[in-house]
Amino acid sequence: MKVLMLGWEYPPHISGGLGTACEGLSKALARQGVGIDFVIPRLHGGENASHMAIHDTTSVTTSSHLDIPAGVTFHAIPAHLQPYWRPETYQAKAVTHENKAPINNGRISLLNPSLPASSQGEHYGNNIFEEVARFTHKVVQKMKLTDADVIHAHDWMTFPAGVALSEITGKPLIVHVHSLESDRSGESVNTQIHEIERFGITKAHQIIAVSHYTAEEIAKRHGVARSKISVIHNGVYPKQAVEKSAEDSKEQNKNVLFLGRVTFQKGPDYFVEAAAKVIPHAPNTTFIMAGSGDMLNGMIERVVELGIEDNFRFPGFLRGKEVDQMYSLADLYVMPSVSEPFGIAPLEAINQNTPVLLSKQAGVGEVLNHALKFDFWDVDRLAELIIAALRHEELRNDLLTMSKEEVKRIRWDSAASKTATVYQQIVS
Repeated sequence: MKVLMLGWEYPPHISGGLGTACEGLSKALARQGVGIDFVIPRLHGGENASHMAIHDTTSVTTSSHLDIPAGVTFHAIPAHLQPYWRPETYQAKAVTHENKAPINNGRISLLNPSLPASSQGEHYGNNIFEEVARFTHKVVQKMKLTDADVIHAHDWMTFPAGVALSEITGKPLIVHVHSLESDRSGESVNTQIHEIERFGITKAHQIIAVSHYTAEEIAKRHGVARSKISVIHNGVYPKQAVEKSAEDSKEQNKNVLFLGRVTFQKGPDYFVEAAAKVIPHAPNTTFIMAGSGDMLNGMIERVVELGIEDNFRFPGFLRGKEVDQMYSLADLYVMPSVSEPFGIAPLEAINQNTPVLLSKQAGVGEVLNHALKFDFWDVDRLAELIIAALRHEELRNDLLTMSKEEVKRIRWDSAASKTATVYQQIVS
């Protein structure tokens, strides 16, 4: 079995959980004998490995930066895309990338892999939708002769490319929904992104959703039969916990961690409001908001407005070992997401011996029972749970012991086995 997989990020250059999920799934699939061509936009030019060829349109380079499993080949397509960008973010940041002038040829169709002649040069698109169309065009140019059995596209930016390749090659298409536009934006959805999602979902031969919650949202919002959707939960790799230093172990203060994109979807405002209610009862508590996003400045201003800045830290976006170290320093990890299709971060926190508090709106709660749960909007309840967990060490220990046993069963190998079964079914 060979799969052409379309993604938009891969470690170490990641902006969120999608790249982590693609890494985990592709490694596990390769171990099970699935051959993978993985196509990504070129973001930084560092997605290289010494044991494999990584292709763009002009050169082949090798490096030892990444541990990519045998059987996985990367094709880096030059395109200025960033995961989780909103159209307005792209407009502000992307069009002057590398001093290339924006083009102004109007809106183009994402449903057609052909681009206007004026946009087929080296210029970058004047909006995120045009850039997705450009990426689609480049992918089709490079991969239209693929010998893959299945095309597997991850999230909305890759759906047009997946559909185009499927129609040109006759290969079946699987779209993998890690997050919907409604998850990221609530009811204030961008209608163009919503329509691209619908286009990919309706054209796909099969859909993979990362949770039952997401599957129901797909069926409801895009009007597809529930039988067309396979639920495959994400996984996590076992990882050696970072040992706390002697100084950290003696520290009497407690650390409560939010780690993720500081955006509407992740509920950072509920974390801040709950912290204000906790601090009078636990004044030696430090709340850490690690991450970046369009709500970060507003959260800093709100912390100052509430007069709790002495109890807050904003370390910014963390990568690699920094993430594990931050988890290990935390006494609690809180994920107050408004709408979370899955959420790998709590599993990573448990790997680092940190108990977790989850919103009931998180898909990971379907496989993780031993966590304290709350409705994202119930700030009073969240504050009560934080206070109780900080005061009672035995509660934290019990939660951690039981959740670590659960995490042993939430593995990428299981997700890969279920994904391979979907491949076999769709091909036959």
